[in-house]
Amino acid sequence: MVRELSDFEVKALQYELLLKDILAAAEKLPPFPDVVWKVMSLIRKAATPHQIEEVIKYDQAITARVLRMSQSVYYGRRRRVSTLQDAILHLGNNRLVQVVLAASASRYFQGPITGYEGNERNLWEHSVASAVMSERVATRLKHRKGLTIFTAALLHDIGKTVLDLYAQIYFHTTLQQLTQGGREFIEAERRAMGIDHQELGEIIARRWRLPNEVVTAVGCHHCPEKAVTNRDIAAIVYASDRMVNLMGNGNEETEPFDPEGDHVFKVLGIDNRAMGTLQSQVAEAMNEIRLFLVAE
Repeated sequence: MVRELSDFEVKALQYELLLKDILAAAEKLPPFPDVVWKVMSLIRKAATPHQIEEVIKYDQAITARVLRMSQSVYYGRRRRVSTLQDAILHLGNNRLVQVVLAASASRYFQGPITGYEGNERNLWEHSVASAVMSERVATRLKHRKGLTIFTAALLHDIGKTVLDLYAQIYFHTTLQQLTQGGREFIEAERRAMGIDHQELGEIIARRWRLPNEVVTAVGCHHCPEKAVTNRDIAAIVYASDRMVNLMGNGNEETEPFDPEGDHVFKVLGIDNRAMGTLQSQVAEAMNEIRLFLVAE
């Protein structure tokens, strides 16, 4: 005789199946484009703009983004850019890698569900703003791994792209509404989905074979004190994420925040004045960059 499952057992089974679906979806994400690492390798070898163009031009989406974003004042526009080689030449090495990184990452932040693209767009803008903020913080601290930090900040919320989708499918709401904001949203994610976006992001980053510093920062960007290695990079991504959240756009921060009462901010030397300056700089940069974030 088949025993009928209790309500608790049914819910536990549904919970397990949901988590399996989420992890399976993360495994099916297309690999992170290796064009970034190829470009970095060419730059280290002092390759010519023509040699770099030969690597980039075969990815039409990245070529389009490089051309579009190279028009931005923030990304170093000096004169009219009409060809890919012009864009490569005038961006400079660091800016070129940043633009290729952003172009490569953008494909993962495109809304998969009809009518859901607005939330994905907000998440993408937040990710870019966090990357810009992290670059400013890294420069302020004279950190030697600026591009690594930029990469980690750009991808810190990659786990949300999958969790958002499953919140919509299973709960008919957005992840943000499901967790109801506030500083406890990580716990709310775990209770509702069986995993939080940090953990899922770390799984995705490992699968993509991203540098260990990036994997750690993605997996600890809400709790840098738990990072066993590369705690400094996780701390910068944490601070950058929080400062961008505090700038608005309907992100998780809903309570007043004093950086001087936060251990990580104190270690980084970011007080209220420094935070205000950084936020003003990023807001100004994003006004320009935002025009070039949406693909044709």
